[in-house]
Amino acid sequence: MNLNPKSYALFEYNQTPSENDEFKLGDVVIKDSEDGIEIGVIIQCHGNNEYRTDMFGNCCHDEKYGDIKKATIVNVLMNRPSLLD
Repeated sequence: MNLNPKSYALFEYNQTPSENDEFKLGDVVIKDSEDGIEIGVIIQCHGNNEYRTDMFGNCCHDEKYGDIKKATIVNVLMNRPSLLD
């Protein structure tokens, strides 16, 4: 699922994506944290699989540790249904 990142960012962020990035601007991602499941929209790409989301700030994707992954429609429905409005 990919949304318009400008709808979720407070201002224009400097983008420095790299060709090996797993995700792109606007991708909806999920993170399992000690606070529970969080759903965020990627609003900034730092490069090298490091990102900023609108809900849980800076994060990364690491195949070994799997910090974030793409959210499914079911994930969004159960945890942040307002993204589907």
